[in-house]
Amino acid sequence: MNKILLFVKDFELGTRISSTCVDLGYSVDFSDEKTDPDSFKNDILVTFIDLDEDVFASVGLVSELKRRSLKVIGIMNKIKNRERSKLQSAGCEIIFPKSSIVKSVPKLLDELSSRINN
Repeated sequence: MNKILLFVKDFELGTRISSTCVDLGYSVDFSDEKTDPDSFKNDILVTFIDLDEDVFASVGLVSELKRRSLKVIGIMNKIKNRERSKLQSAGCEIIFPKSSIVKSVPKLLDELSSRINN
């Protein structure tokens, strides 16, 4: 079973994303800034990062996840062009506004799963 890795401290946002993923048949793991990157499993389909959280909004975290060949999806209240460019250069595939991420998750996971299975 593919897993979804969440770097989200906002309880409501984390619950909404997690519930949507579980309803679609995925397993969800929550991580924080203290999680050892060596503990990430090989079966992670995608990583969602709340880029509004200071501890997660670092190019270093995005780069480390990308170095481990993980798909990185960012989430922000308001997407700022300068930050988006910097984070995408570090390996963040796309950044979604928080207002639309939960609605976007099913299609996004479907696309990612079909790429892996083909």
